[in-house]
Amino acid sequence: MPELRTGPDLSRLIERCRRKDSRAWSELVDRFQALVFSVARRHGLNHDDADDVFVTTFQSLLRSIDRIEMGDALPKWLAVTASRESLRILRIANRTPDLEAIGIDLDELVAREEMLAEDAAIFADRSFRLREGLSKIDERCQLLLQMLYFRDGTSYAEIGSALGMPIGAIGPTRARCLEKLRVTLSKENFFEI
Repeated sequence: MPELRTGPDLSRLIERCRRKDSRAWSELVDRFQALVFSVARRHGLNHDDADDVFVTTFQSLLRSIDRIEMGDALPKWLAVTASRESLRILRIANRTPDLEAIGIDLDELVAREEMLAEDAAIFADRSFRLREGLSKIDERCQLLLQMLYFRDGTSYAEIGSALGMPIGAIGPTRARCLEKLRVTLSKENFFEI
């Protein structure tokens, strides 16, 4: 299983947040909003309830930022907090899972949620690092890779038209762009486990 890689950059970001740096808070929220929303959606919450989880989780972080000593702990803290808030919303709406029916007790449910939260934190961190790497390659490659891998149903004809490129050039260009991305991500130790 891959490890969560946050490093000194996240610790510095947290320190800036402690000093009430609004840019740091915006950066932190941008970096981890997908994680918080993914936890809420995994619990089956609708968009409005997921928004509530998002707000409550980051309000909790604002109150607790001084207690987070290491940057590496933040993604899991956010995921666990979002998971607990999601369960609270489900409980209020009488939509909690029937623990007896699935054969577990509350302690086991919390342990599972913490394990899933760790996985979600790792996924969110890797996604963030991938987006950061993508932003460091040239614009044409960014657009090509986004059209190929992040948009459903984009045809080669549409890609060729949007990029002014013959259809036969898309495959070789994709290979060169993926190599650029691989080199960029390697420099950031993305592939180290």
